[in-house]
Amino acid sequence: MATPKLSLPKDFLFGFATASYQIEGSVTAENRGPSIWDDFTHKDPSPIKDGSSGEIATDSYRRWKEDIALMKSYGVNAYRFSISWSRIIPNGGRNDPVNGDGVKHYRDIIEELLRNGITPSVVRYLIWLVEDLI
Repeated sequence: MATPKLSLPKDFLFGFATASYQIEGSVTAENRGPSIWDDFTHKDPSPIKDGSSGEIATDSYRRWKEDIALMKSYGVNAYRFSISWSRIIPNGGRNDPVNGDGVKHYRDIIEELLRNGITPSVVRYLIWLVEDLI
């Protein structure tokens, strides 16, 4: 018996997903405020077996153009990523100032994704809270 040929719908999104703390690094770059993950990973003793944190991660904050080029080379057409709340609103509150550098960073990523035919899907909150709100 021959195996039937299966195919995905033309509008199927095939891509990758990341969480900002796990990939960005640069935890103090351009006025990013501390988050609950910064506090959690710096406890003594460390709750992380190897003592690692997100301070460097994969350095995607600085290498995002390379990351997008790599995604394009893999043929993906979608990318779901989270935005670091503490990079956008470092103090976290409703009436606190917005960090324009943080907004520009994510806008640049979205524009580059679109230029490369990759559909962005943004997650605003992924277990990522500004430390000052606790």
